[in-house]
Amino acid sequence: MKVLTVAVPVYNTEKYLKRCFDSLLIDEVLNDIEIVTVNDGSKDGSLALLKEYGDKYPETVVVVDKENGGHGSAVNAALDKASGKYFRVLDSDDWVSSEDFVRLVKKLREEVADLVITNYSKEFVYDGRTEKNEWKNLEDGKEYIFDEINLELLDKEYFVMANSVYKTDVLKQSGLRLMEKTFYVDMQFNVVPITRVRTFRYYDLDIYRYFIGRPDQSMNLDNFIRNRTNHEKVVKFIIEFYTGLEKEFYIRLILFYTLITHYYIYCYYPKKGSKEMYKEIKAFDVFLKNKDLQLYKMMNSIGQIRYNRKLKFIFVKISPRFFSRLVQKVGTALKKKGLK
Repeated sequence: MKVLTVAVPVYNTEKYLKRCFDSLLIDEVLNDIEIVTVNDGSKDGSLALLKEYGDKYPETVVVVDKENGGHGSAVNAALDKASGKYFRVLDSDDWVSSEDFVRLVKKLREEVADLVITNYSKEFVYDGRTEKNEWKNLEDGKEYIFDEINLELLDKEYFVMANSVYKTDVLKQSGLRLMEKTFYVDMQFNVVPITRVRTFRYYDLDIYRYFIGRPDQSMNLDNFIRNRTNHEKVVKFIIEFYTGLEKEFYIRLILFYTLITHYYIYCYYPKKGSKEMYKEIKAFDVFLKNKDLQLYKMMNSIGQIRYNRKLKFIFVKISPRFFSRLVQKVGTALKKKGLK
């Protein structure tokens, strides 16, 4: 049995594949890992290159070729094929730190925790900058009981696809099936399997390298606006999914920050079609209030959302940016008068 299955979804990333695969294919752990790479209907030369890796490393690289179904569909296909004790996802335009990856695989040989957490780094290639994301309050090598974790140790962060290595059985037993042809399904990956996690362990290893090749890639506003219905679809799924679960305290944390993003798509960024967006955010706000009143009230801690609600989101139809400046000016004036 392999120690670790690495799922590599691929769609038109031919120029990045060598960097991705070469970072994984280290002689020291070749017998321990299984790379299940899923060609999700690529139209470039990705499939041919994947087959070359499959031919060269037949005991390690498994190539799945399928019609395009989106990132979630590719991860589902990889999970179906996975035979490793543990499972993680590596996007094909990203890569791993080979040195720390080898260390992790060796640790996984004897590992028993349901979930293993590591660090990751954002690589801002366009300006040569690296931003490391690490768990400063977690103890290296320590196993934690998930239901007893103090959320303050996480420092307002939560476990994401880039830093999570799950037991494959945990993923499968959770019933995880990511939505197809839908963006933002990583949120499902962050939530659904956590319901089956009893223990997790943290290793102070900087594994994942998240490639950011453009200045606007990490927060592309046009993409958020264009794909906002996908974002809402996944958010609603999570809200419907988590109610009454044992891990509700943790999933609510994820939803809090996810909902801030969702409201900001509508309440901060002025775009064409604002009348339509005005109707959408009002309907979503009613949905949230009816579905989860506690979560609805939590969002009032964010001034931009609270003020928009009081004014029935009218500035979505006019100019959210103007509204943002107005709120700041009013807030400053109130502070000067000692009223805030």
